[in-house]
Amino acid sequence: MLGGAAKGSFERLGGSDEECEAYYAPLRTLLQHHPLDGLDLDIEEPVPLSTPVRLLTRLRADFGPSFLLTLAPVATALLPDPSHPAPPRPASLAPNTPNPLHRSLPHLSGFSYAELEASPAGRLVEWYNTQFYCGWGDAQTTGWYDAIVAAGWDPRRVVLGVVTNAANGAGHVGLGLLREVCGVLRARYAARGGFGGVMGWEYFNAGLGEGDRDVVRAVSRAEETEVGATPPAGPAGWAKALGLVLRAETPPAPSAPAPPLPSPAAVVAALAQPAVPWPGRDVDALVALGFSRHEAVAALNATDGHVELAAGLLFER
Repeated sequence: MLGGAAKGSFERLGGSDEECEAYYAPLRTLLQHHPLDGLDLDIEEPVPLSTPVRLLTRLRADFGPSFLLTLAPVATALLPDPSHPAPPRPASLAPNTPNPLHRSLPHLSGFSYAELEASPAGRLVEWYNTQFYCGWGDAQTTGWYDAIVAAGWDPRRVVLGVVTNAANGAGHVGLGLLREVCGVLRARYAARGGFGGVMGWEYFNAGLGEGDRDVVRAVSRAEETEVGATPPAGPAGWAKALGLVLRAETPPAPSAPAPPLPSPAAVVAALAQPAVPWPGRDVDALVALGFSRHEAVAALNATDGHVELAAGLLFER
């Protein structure tokens, strides 16, 4: 992963050709030295579209088609803003592609992911590790994911990003419920080639919450006769419990049938506000200053919940 909380990474890679080369050269050397399968671009600072386009193009040219290039937008980055009327889709736009002319909800990256996806550079992106947590989305139901697909995104290219442990950030979804959600998504989008799967942040402490341990033990007992031994708890158990839903030829049936997918407008309008890691009064204090809820949450995330520093950060933008 490149970027994330390391603000300034993409600003430095987005300057003039000379400035970009000064920072791209050591990145290229690092990737040449270590046999990585690819690089995930987690752009959590406002940059123009030219920055990821140039970086994707350089990485593809230097490391070839087998090197995986992914991006990690927050969920709101893939959703159109319902307060702005939807412009007509360009006639040349391919199916399963979001409208690049429709303004998105507030997010962290600055540029339009829909515009990137519709451009030639979008074909260089293998998939999007979408963050459905920390106030930017919700994985407790399929609602946010369904809204993204309803907006035109190909479900095969949208990964459900979750936090694997409540200690990693707000919006943690227990393993039992997450298995249910994944089962519904797999069934719902099977006819369209499936959905993109799951990304967990982070691996080292996955499955170690008390409720998740119980699910891993239950799955282990059910699978003992097949595997011959109880799978380990923790990260490996978390991955196996999800894998049995995501990869099994005949996955466990969801406890309830998947409801039909409503219209795109109804899906976006029905989205619940996701959980955030900060007290509501702190978010409201920043909203009262004239900023959106998403901008307030982003500033609090960047300042570790310090309201005054968050306000200063917002006013500097």
